[in-house]
Amino acid sequence: MKTIHSQLLHLLCWAIAVAGLFSCSDLLDKQPLTEISDTNVWSDPALVEAFVNARYNRIRSGWFEEPWISSLTDETYMTWSRGCEQITQGYISPSDLGSVNWGLRQWDNVWGNISACNQFFENIDRVEFTDEAKKTRLKGEVRFIRALMYHDLVARWGGMPLITAYYTLNDREEIIRLTRSTYKECIDFIVDEADRSASELPATYSGKDQGRATRIAALALKSRVLLYAASDLVNVDVKSELTGYASPEPNRWNRAAEAAEACLGEALDNGYALFDDYGDDVKTKYTQLFLQGGHAEIFFDRQHTSSSGGASVSIDQINSPNGYAGWGGNTPTGEFVDAFEMADGTPFSWEKYGDSPWENRDQRLYATVLCDGDAWKSREVEVFFHVDGNGELLTSGGLDTRYGIESHNTSITGYNMRKFIDESYVDASWNFSSRNWIWFRLAEQYLNLAEARFMEGKEAEARTALNVIRQRARMPAVTASGEELLAGIRHERRIELCFEEHRYFDLRRWKTAAQAMNYTSQGVEVHKWPDGHKTYHPGKVVEIRKFVERMYWLPIPQSEIDKCPNLEQNPGY
Repeated sequence: MKTIHSQLLHLLCWAIAVAGLFSCSDLLDKQPLTEISDTNVWSDPALVEAFVNARYNRIRSGWFEEPWISSLTDETYMTWSRGCEQITQGYISPSDLGSVNWGLRQWDNVWGNISACNQFFENIDRVEFTDEAKKTRLKGEVRFIRALMYHDLVARWGGMPLITAYYTLNDREEIIRLTRSTYKECIDFIVDEADRSASELPATYSGKDQGRATRIAALALKSRVLLYAASDLVNVDVKSELTGYASPEPNRWNRAAEAAEACLGEALDNGYALFDDYGDDVKTKYTQLFLQGGHAEIFFDRQHTSSSGGASVSIDQINSPNGYAGWGGNTPTGEFVDAFEMADGTPFSWEKYGDSPWENRDQRLYATVLCDGDAWKSREVEVFFHVDGNGELLTSGGLDTRYGIESHNTSITGYNMRKFIDESYVDASWNFSSRNWIWFRLAEQYLNLAEARFMEGKEAEARTALNVIRQRARMPAVTASGEELLAGIRHERRIELCFEEHRYFDLRRWKTAAQAMNYTSQGVEVHKWPDGHKTYHPGKVVEIRKFVERMYWLPIPQSEIDKCPNLEQNPGY
């Protein structure tokens, strides 16, 4: 008889977890954890639910003390590096994946959660429930989680072995023979699982069940997966069936559009809505969208409490400006800030607006980035350097420069993070409020629909979906067509979904990363003159970045190939 522990069983090809029933339920007080056996778990509906709760605990958040994925793109720069260079400098290898394979998003951990989901399905039908509807719902939840885990792997590595059996160490020979399934097979599997889980799940929850997977979340997952599957990366000049389709199919964009439309329809019919409660005060509204949990725009989020621990709740300390005793971690780049339009919808340019660069911009900027002079807590942000009457730099500057509290925590870009950060956090107190990492929300579905309809040639429908998001931000409607409209759709994804892990995948699936990520990342330097006026100097070199073709996909970790030689490596590595 196997006993359930919180240990991991590393099964040659990857670590497959035997799920530890931790931090889930007071039910575990029934007997010591080390004495809870398989027989106990799979005969007690309450323990089964605790087992399912543990699967949620293994879903990753996008917040790490290590770099956010945004710092592997042109959105942010990580002040202390922490494994970014493998991506930003183009030398990632099967033996060194850097920060893109850390923490809960690490290969082993994702596979561990998949294994535990398989264990659930191997045993659930022999558990007697007095409430069969709840049993069906739990199946839908675990099916959604497994599909989400597979999506996380496939989006980064391409085709994965499709495993639905629960393996133990006794299955060594079978494990060694496993090979990667094709990209198409994986997409078909994830979509089928999303459809099936949608049929098993409710549209909404109330009370203590809020945060569980819903039918709408399953449809949102399907929408994202099909959008990715219609994109150039997996349809144009595909080098391997492991990383794309062997042949194009003209209906892929239609499938993506219909999936987004179905998700939107179900969501709106069941009370979901864009977070839009503050009239024209976009800054306040947009700030609260990411600080308030449980509102109607969110389909699914990774929930945390103030006692969750780690970077999931300490993002205020890790990413606040150094003058507020913060660590200045992931800092917005100049090119990202410059992408925010003027309030009238025209592009920003330093030549035209350089005397007051952050005035009259898309208001989402003010809820996303802290710029010099922004009101924050009890004072204004100070990233300026003092200059003398001739404009020569002095050895002094504002509280948030290298002359502030800790020079090594100073933003090199001249900007600091605002999105997700709680202004009420008391500096260096480590007394955090809880926030949830949003996996799926309504705004994404409008943008998915806009892109898919455009690629189908249905520009009017694309503009309609796009302008729903523009209107919420109080930005002028887009009236463009053709390539200008496509650029507008991509721009809106960059602004609306920033730092939410979309940009990394968007640049790759559009096959534009080779242009967007081979460049000199820049910041701004602010000079404060003796009379108090300021001048702004863009073009400060932050990092010279490099992207090579093979990086459209991550390499399979060499340690996994060493254990399972049948795991074929991705092209170029």
